[in-house]
Formats: sequence, structure tokens, C-alpha cells
Amino acid sequence: MGYTVTGASRGLNRQHRVGLNGVALVHGDKKSEGFWKALSAGNFDVVIDTVPSLEDVRSACRYFNGKIEHYFICSSTGTFVPLRYVPADEEHPWREKTEVNFYAQCERDAFALKLHQEDGFPVTIFRPTNIIGAGRVPLELWGDRDIEFFRLLKEGKPVEVPDAGATLLQSGCNDDLATAFVKGISKGKEIDGEVFIISSRKAVTLNRYLEVAKEVLNSSSPVEYLPVQTILSRRPKVSPEGLTFLLEHMCFDISKAVNYLGYSPEYTTEEGLEIALKWCIDEGMFGAKSP
Repeated sequence: MGYTVTGASRGLNRQHRVGLNGVALVHGDKKSEGFWKALSAGNFDVVIDTVPSLEDVRSACRYFNGKIEHYFICSSTGTFVPLRYVPADEEHPWREKTEVNFYAQCERDAFALKLHQEDGFPVTIFRPTNIIGAGRVPLELWGDRDIEFFRLLKEGKPVEVPDAGATLLQSGCNDDLATAFVKGISKGKEIDGEVFIISSRKAVTLNRYLEVAKEVLNSSSPVEYLPVQTILSRRPKVSPEGLTFLLEHMCFDISKAVNYLGYSPEYTTEEGLEIALKWCIDEGMFGAKSP
């Protein structure tokens, strides 16, 4: 695309990463004022912050406002739950705290939009749904990214699914999220101060998600539908918060991203899951047998 890209991190992440040929890497701590000064001295047009805190946004405004065209925050549709209507869009309420939403992200996003209104900070917020694809174990039906769930499926062993498996789940492939950022970079001030939901086009039920996983893994596993508390008693390593959150409907309208950005996701939730599981197979994650 003709862009010069610099990646900034603490340099501590040892998880699998895609090839970064041609990407300059700098390491530092965002809690350090010196690191912000060094970054802002660079000749950057756009900053994409994938895991910003509220204080990070404050620092970004301090050091980059007036110097860059766009500051993108990668947020989450977890800010919207519980959904009051489906498919939900960017007008759905999100600023108040609920029992299940990602309220720290809500506070951060609201603060960023305030900086845009008061100081002209060119912030744009992307809210992806559950990200899926090569490079990371996909979400499983215990509300986490534990390869053990999929290992059981591959071995044909029983698995538990919460309630009736009818909860809606909408994932977005990581390649599509990357494309959304590329689309956003090419836009002007019309996207400043805006929030965009980034995802695939449709939600699926947990049952459909499981069906696809079983097909990819050639699984004959019997499935038992159980209440959350029963699953937690059987699987003590399962996170109560994660399993409870999994039962919140995730179903979103991406029309705004399509119309404003020209976003057109290539992958469905099912295709993203297939890509992710085949990556897990290629990485040898199913080598050890479960007891």
C-alpha cells in the first residue's frame, strides 16, 4: 500500500506473530514520558493504539495532537452489552456501567471523544467483535481461548455447552480488521470523532459455531447442554466471568463502517473459525492427548 510502518511495544510479547518484514520495531513503556517524547518526534501521519488505557489516550493527545491525521483506538463491542436490540449499531447505549460490559473501555472511549470535541484530537474508535483467524486460539464455548476445548473435540470426547446453545455470536476475522484500518487511514476528517463497529456481516448461534468446529476437526464428540453453574462445577479451570459473558448476545450491524469506510469483510464467522482452527493444527497444538 506504500505505507511506512513502525510497531511500538514493550517487546515482551512472546505469542505467535505474523511476519513483520519491512516493519520497524521500537520498544518502550507507555508509562514513560520519555518514550512518548521519542515517539512523537517521529514523522508519523497515523497512530493506531490497540490496547490504550485512559492515561495512554491523554498522553497521545498531549504528544501527537496537531502532528498526526488520525489516532485510532481499537476498542471492543464488549462496551455495548447487554444488547437492548439486535442487530445493535453504534447508536446503542454504551456509556453507563452494566454488570457485564467493558466499562473501563467505555470510560476511555468517552474521554477520547471528549478530547476530540474540546481539543480537536483526531480520534476514531474501532469496536471489533470477537477477533478470530490465524495467529491465536479462537474463542471456545467456555468463554475463553483455551485449546483444551478444541482438543476434546478433536479427540471425540464429550463437551459441555452453556444453556441451549442459542446465544448469538458474531466474530470478525483479523485480516478484515486490518483491512478496516487501511480503509480508515485513507479517509479524512469525516471519520474524526466517530465510532465504527468492525465485524463479519452476520451473527451465528453457538450451536452453529460448534457445528463448524466439529466439521473442521472431524469430531464425533457428544454435546451436553448444561447450566453455567453445572459446567463450572465440572470444569473448575473455566472462568465464571468468561462463561457468563459468552451468554450475552453479540449481533451487530456494520452498515456504518460499510458506508463511511468502504469496509467490505471478506470472511464470515464460520470461515474465520475454520482458518483459526487450521492454524492451530498447523502449529501442532493438538499434539498432546487429553486425560
